[in-house]
Amino acid sequence: MRLRLFHIALLVPTLLVPMHALAQGRAAVVFVDTVDQREIRDTQSVIGQLVATQRSEIATRTEGVIEAVTFEVGEHVKKGQTLVTLDKSRFEIEKRAAEASMDVARAGLRIAEAKLKLAELAFSRQEGLRKSTAFSRSRYDDLKQTAVQSRSERSQAEAQILNAQSSLNRALYDLKHAVIVAPFDGVVIERQAQPGQYMNTGNAVATILDVRNLEVEADVPSNIVNGLTIGSKVTAVFEGGVRKSVTIRTAIPVQNVSTRTRPVRFTAKLDSLNASMVAIGSSVTLQLPVSAPRKVISVPKDALLQGRGGWMVYVVTDNKAQPRPVKLGQAVQARIEILSGIRVGDVVVVRGNERLRPGQAVRAKHVKAKTTNSTNGGKQG
Repeated sequence: MRLRLFHIALLVPTLLVPMHALAQGRAAVVFVDTVDQREIRDTQSVIGQLVATQRSEIATRTEGVIEAVTFEVGEHVKKGQTLVTLDKSRFEIEKRAAEASMDVARAGLRIAEAKLKLAELAFSRQEGLRKSTAFSRSRYDDLKQTAVQSRSERSQAEAQILNAQSSLNRALYDLKHAVIVAPFDGVVIERQAQPGQYMNTGNAVATILDVRNLEVEADVPSNIVNGLTIGSKVTAVFEGGVRKSVTIRTAIPVQNVSTRTRPVRFTAKLDSLNASMVAIGSSVTLQLPVSAPRKVISVPKDALLQGRGGWMVYVVTDNKAQPRPVKLGQAVQARIEILSGIRVGDVVVVRGNERLRPGQAVRAKHVKAKTTNSTNGGKQG
């Protein structure tokens, strides 16, 4: 806070105002702000860190020799982008073999169905002769057995088709996953694959971090967690001093017995931050509310001067500046809570007050003050 000393040599006005200004009696140009009430709440600083919601080791789904690696560590990759290609020669051979087996199985099924059709037709004819003298019981039993056998052969041919289809599906699966792609947009933070390397199923080829969907995690004292509301916003200060609003997503129901804290997750939109500020593990200071909102009177910090008896501000009345002693409360970002000494509607000098003297004529220009709804810091006296 930039606080300036109030000159106490009031009996020597020439030390406070340039001689030519006194001689001419011109009004001093100052910038002013109108005092109003603002809603704030007491906060406590808690240190957290950036964490990733998606961090994945990309694994192979089939085994084989790596033919090509098309990424480097630190590279930004898109969902579906090729990372690694395995040698497909064996998979192509297995695919052709499976297709040939499928053709054989289909031919076997056609033969089995033709034999079954003939067997059923011969059996049907023999069964039609039951009431005639041409009926032969032994012939009937033979044809019945032949039909049963043909049905079994057809079932076997159908099973061979299913087996061939399974082999073909496996070959097609291996061919498809011989090309390993990124499952989401992210940054490669580790490379575990090299050309010529043999990979078993499940071996990792790369570790990818989703830097677009980061969260802040902090171990928050339990007494503060109880006062947090899911979905509400709090202020976070990132490395480099950048302030952003983050949203309370969840309080994880696990308490550290020794520190009496619970992990709390906060979502944040960090697209506008410099890349150097969004490293996983970087510190984030969270301003967490510890009290209900309350309305206070506050002034910009630059309005404050330190006099012999304490803090004061200059209030402009009838185009003249008069000093007012004030009692300070809490810091409210770029403002200071005022407990007594001024009231809502007073006009206070925020720039140009260093050289003012009591009762001096001024020409006031209003500045547009920034509003704030939160506070961080303890009492100031």
